[in-house]
Amino acid sequence: MLRAINDHILKDLSSKIVLLSGPRQAGKTTLAKSLYPEFEYLNYDSKPDQRVIRAQNWGRKKPILILDELHKMKNWKRFLKGIYDTEDLKQKIIVTGSARMEIARRMGDSLAGRHFSYTLYPLTMRELNDETAIDSNFTKLLHLGGFPEPFLKGDEKFAARWRIAHLDIILRQDLLDLEQIRRVGDLETLLDLLRVRRSSSRSENS
Repeated sequence: MLRAINDHILKDLSSKIVLLSGPRQAGKTTLAKSLYPEFEYLNYDSKPDQRVIRAQNWGRKKPILILDELHKMKNWKRFLKGIYDTEDLKQKIIVTGSARMEIARRMGDSLAGRHFSYTLYPLTMRELNDETAIDSNFTKLLHLGGFPEPFLKGDEKFAARWRIAHLDIILRQDLLDLEQIRRVGDLETLLDLLRVRRSSSRSENS
């Protein structure tokens, strides 16, 4: 699925590193992989990929290098600065990550003048540009939400289960990652209460 920012990213990749952040499962990695038919992909969550990244011995023949979750690497901005300054972007580079990457990007200026940043949001009506299905697409967005997986699945029960799981991930991983929360047990209780409240609301409305 073509996203609204695809063409802008392609243009910027010719001269800058592109940092692509956004909510989990908004389609960042999928978008990055759709830009070129061939790509070099490395995920910092993978131990073997970590070793490749640190040694900088990935293949240079593919037109684009995708670095996923690189913000989890210590001094990742300095690392990118070194690549930009020494390799002259003969291989285009796009870095994808979550909210933590966006916050880290705003701190310090080691990448100043070397990157452009984008935030990928869930699907919008503008991106669903099939004029013959405007009403049905609007209804789908209303009931399924704009995250690509549940939207494309087209099943309301699946979308409801997906939202609960997604909320779990946000509260258990992203929030704990961004904030120094000491009373994790209280956060777990809050999550359970929100789940019960949501289930009760759905029962009353059915």
